[in-house]
Amino acid sequence: MKQMRLTRLQVGIAGLAVMVGLAALFLLAFIRPLKAQIKTTNENAQTQDSYARTNGPKAEKDLAQAKQREAVVMARFDSIMENRMPSVNLTDPIAGMFRLWRLPREEGVLMDNWFRSSGAVVSGYSFPAFPSTPADSSIKVLPAQSWGLSVQVRDFPQLLEWLQKIPKAPRFMVMQSVNIQGPRQPGQPLMASVPVVLYEWTAEAEKAVKAQPSAPAAPGAPAAPGGAGMRGGGMRGGGMRGGGMRGGR
Repeated sequence: MKQMRLTRLQVGIAGLAVMVGLAALFLLAFIRPLKAQIKTTNENAQTQDSYARTNGPKAEKDLAQAKQREAVVMARFDSIMENRMPSVNLTDPIAGMFRLWRLPREEGVLMDNWFRSSGAVVSGYSFPAFPSTPADSSIKVLPAQSWGLSVQVRDFPQLLEWLQKIPKAPRFMVMQSVNIQGPRQPGQPLMASVPVVLYEWTAEAEKAVKAQPSAPAAPGAPAAPGGAGMRGGGMRGGGMRGGGMRGGR
């Protein structure tokens, strides 16, 4: 039986075939998937770039408008905190308890004076006492006061004039509705029921609002100073909102 000897040429050809096979396997196993991934990435980048070029100016405009609205809301919030909220700091629970003890009397005198100066005879409001326990330093909003105000005025024009004064009250009140009682004889005073809700925020509420981060600045635009406003529900008008007027003749 003859022994077949491989020549150097045959060995070289066999080695070359093995190398070609390995290269083909490497191409199928690694290179092609990688090229497909790169192609997909490039397509996604082009899509995002096209979207940014198309929608970028609108997004920057929307952001600028949002910052303007934020500045308006923050200015409104600062004005309400400064002019229409009591000074209530509950950081120290014991000092806060004594502050809350004094608050109902102070607020009662304040609203008594304002209602008397408003041009109407007003009743149906009060400030309940707070419990004799250390104050919760995390409280941001004191219990809202829901009042069914009874308002006596000379006539309907005077009632309208009085309602327009609610946004100028020393405390932040939201009017729910107006119900005019009737009928009445000529010359008799006009009586109306005006449900309102009075809100009082503490210093903790102001700190919480100021601590909220502002919206990020648009590319190339300077960041707006200050924090975010009252997000979500916001602040409505100056204390008067829907509900309309209802009543007799």
